[in-house]
Amino acid sequence: MKKMLAVILGLMLILLSATGCARPDPTYVTPEDFDIEFYPMSEDGKVFAAGLTAIQIVINTPNVEMGTGELAIYKASNDERIAVYDARMDTDYIYINSGTNPAYAQLIIFLPEDQVFEAGESYYVTVDEKFFYVDDIKDFIGGIEKGEWEFTIGNYGYDGNIKELPSTYLVGDVIEIPVSVADNAKLAVINYDNVSVVKADQRALFENGTFKLEAISEGTTAISIMFLDENGMHIETLGFTVTVK
Repeated sequence: MKKMLAVILGLMLILLSATGCARPDPTYVTPEDFDIEFYPMSEDGKVFAAGLTAIQIVINTPNVEMGTGELAIYKASNDERIAVYDARMDTDYIYINSGTNPAYAQLIIFLPEDQVFEAGESYYVTVDEKFFYVDDIKDFIGGIEKGEWEFTIGNYGYDGNIKELPSTYLVGDVIEIPVSVADNAKLAVINYDNVSVVKADQRALFENGTFKLEAISEGTTAISIMFLDENGMHIETLGFTVTVK
């Protein structure tokens, strides 16, 4: 779980920065200015790249505590419940980053180890009314029902279960990253921030394929896969970190 924590957090941060997800203005809240944002939220037909393995909730205060009850994630096509979390029992899947600079609580809810959001599927989230408690307003955030928090995964992105991708390699290994290029994503481009650790001969894919990187020396590098539309405009970015030993 700790290994996946680092991978997923990195992924979520890149997704958030790439998509411009709105965050509430950090402030000491009153009941009148309390604000909460859910990510991902499909609006105007937006879909997200396959490879997403967590959801995020941002509240404009750091003073958030786990309450009681359940948060559940469902597949929209058949109402199949793919994950359910008890606020008091399943803390291994709930990461709370509360701080005062900036003053908001970032809550990331991970899927179980064997689950990923499937390409082409839509999902929705429900939350019991006492799942999150906000000290500033001396109350719970209230319940979230079917239809309020929904999102759709596109047919492009990581082609497989990203949780099965190793995060550690040896010098000489080949790092293989399978991707799908579909829907409005017409091009996938791979980048990495440490050229002394890995190298790739092929940096772009115009159709389904596999990026292959050679691990050339010890170290750590962040890898990102950027998806572009037919006009070369950015759609989504997936990212993670690998270590070579």
